Amino acid sequence: MAEALPALLYLPALAGPGTQVDLDAAEAHYVARVCRARAGERLEATDGRGARATLRLVTVRGGVRVEVEAVRHEPLARPAWVLCGAPEGERADWLVEKLAELGVTRFQPVDTARGAWRRAADRRERWERLAVAALRQSRRVHRMAILEPTPLDRALAGLPAGCGRWLADADGLPVPGTTAGQGLPGVGLIGPSGGLDGGERDAALEAGFRPIRLADARLRAETAALAWAAWWASGDPSTP
Repeated sequence: MAEALPALLYLPALAGPGTQVDLDAAEAHYVARVCRARAGERLEATDGRGARATLRLVTVRGGVRVEVEAVRHEPLARPAWVLCGAPEGERADWLVEKLAELGVTRFQPVDTARGAWRRAADRRERWERLAVAALRQSRRVHRMAILEPTPLDRALAGLPAGCGRWLADADGLPVPGTTAGQGLPGVGLIGPSGGLDGGERDAALEAGFRPIRLADARLRAETAALAWAAWWASGDPSTP
């Protein structure tokens, strides 16, 4: 049988082998109209929580139905969390999309003295769509969680003990090796467009964050967030 699709389908309620599922309108349109798939062809899907399934197309007329043939679960080897201050203007959509493509596990917008995520509530639905689109495009099986904005001090207090912690800082040291405790996330903290104030930076250092320099010049908030995520993603997945 042929493999039908180059992209991954997103099925949050993915069930076990032998189950037949009717795709929703958006996924059905993609399969039947965009990819012009035929009954009998196979494709892949994920629930966004680590499952990767092989599906067989049962029918593409009068709705699209698939049968789950096999499911395997892929562990999350290198979880990455990004705590990020608000970027300037309309750059947040781009930021969310690219962080998701790079495999960031959790995106936590943080409000700081020099920047707040004032439009986050209005953009939340779009950000969720972008995260799903990035999941499909990158063929990852762990969807990025998007949290509600929170004050920086609360975000710092909620971090798990033992996780690797890095603060993007133009005056920091060159980037070290990408290590963290076994099974724990690496956490990148990026200030808003105006930077963290002195008290916030001191709080991050006291919380164990290591200042690192991600480029040889000062970066915008969204660029620094992506630079950190790319650095973390480039590490060896077998390294704890």
